[in-house]
Amino acid sequence: MHRILLLSLLVSLLWGVLSLVPYLTGPCGWPLSLALMAVVVIDVFWGVATVYVIDLFNSHYRNNNEFLRSFYAELHADLIAVLVLAGVLFVIFSMATPGYALSNIDIACLGLPLFINAIDALARAKDPVGILRLNMGQRLFLMSVPAAMLVLSSWILIRIYSGQIPAAASLWLQLNIIAAGFSAYVSAKQVSYFLTHRKMGVSPTLEKMFAAFRGGRPGPYDHAKQLAEKFERDMKKATAQAAAGRRQSRKRSKPRRK
Repeated sequence: MHRILLLSLLVSLLWGVLSLVPYLTGPCGWPLSLALMAVVVIDVFWGVATVYVIDLFNSHYRNNNEFLRSFYAELHADLIAVLVLAGVLFVIFSMATPGYALSNIDIACLGLPLFINAIDALARAKDPVGILRLNMGQRLFLMSVPAAMLVLSSWILIRIYSGQIPAAASLWLQLNIIAAGFSAYVSAKQVSYFLTHRKMGVSPTLEKMFAAFRGGRPGPYDHAKQLAEKFERDMKKATAQAAAGRRQSRKRSKPRRK
């Protein structure tokens, strides 16, 4: 699995360097260092999306824990709708008289609804018991991330559709917009799911994959697992205390019999 991630990142990064960097350093006049940094930052979304896809497929084939299998199962309806939309668009493009051009933005348009869905998921995210709370500032901060990505993607698509970006760079950017939308969508859904269940899901699939990169040595994901375990212990304690508090409140509110 780690080889799939590494190969995916290298191919996408090489594609971006060869197609987008000449455009940024040429017509746009960017310094080479800034152009390379832009490609690396954009390519991060491709890597995150690849990680989520690997985790999703492993969950589908029951290679993950029950908590994450249930989480990814909740995404199936939305993702199937996106795939159906992709199929419908493909049929429309193949039957249309004008040939498809890489300067079109039809592929990337699949990513825009995912940004919107991510914003909606964060707006609705809450703990039904009320132990974990997001104040307005925290919620707006979380929502601002996919919102900013949506605005930036729209600006890029305007430039693509205006014919200002070369074809190879256009397709690379469109695919990364889909990857960014998918990453934002899954991340937002995770926040909502974790708040609802007051639990942080650590993927055994990703734990093994990241360990393979380090030759089995402990790394950041192992520390995240320890934090998740501590968080779950604290939440169990807080949930029990909240339940006891509600029981005491109900007892005090009951009228005494004469």
